Amino acid sequence: MGHKRGIQDKIKALSEYLNVNPARITESEGTLYSFKALYYGPNTAYLVLTDIEANVAARRAIKSRLWVITLEAAFEYFGIESYPADALEKLKHQEIREINAGIYRLVEATCGAEILSEKMLSLGNRANILADYDQTERKSGEYYIYRLF
Repeated sequence: MGHKRGIQDKIKALSEYLNVNPARITESEGTLYSFKALYYGPNTAYLVLTDIEANVAARRAIKSRLWVITLEAAFEYFGIESYPADALEKLKHQEIREINAGIYRLVEATCGAEILSEKMLSLGNRANILADYDQTERKSGEYYIYRLF
């Protein structure tokens, strides 16, 4: 019962933010970082999370996207005009997962993934991590809204 009520509250918050009828919002079948995404039409998806859920999701996202974070940091540092998404066209998903696992082991062997996550979140990077579409965190009532695509 609690899960259904939670999802309905999130649908209500998103529909109010978008100013649309809640019936036009649908729940994802799967999860992203252990949370359901909400769809408005076929081409727009959001995560709608409480503050605690957003922190949990961001930590999970950091762990699963270290390869992106590493490439973005390197490209930015050296002023390189390239994007991590370019790798998706040239590498298989399994290869990227293996690379990410290797980077995770390196982080764990140095500062530790928890310290990296804490530092990233303390600098206000939650929106950059969770809102793939526009890196923006929006508030609607007790929820934070992140557009995925």
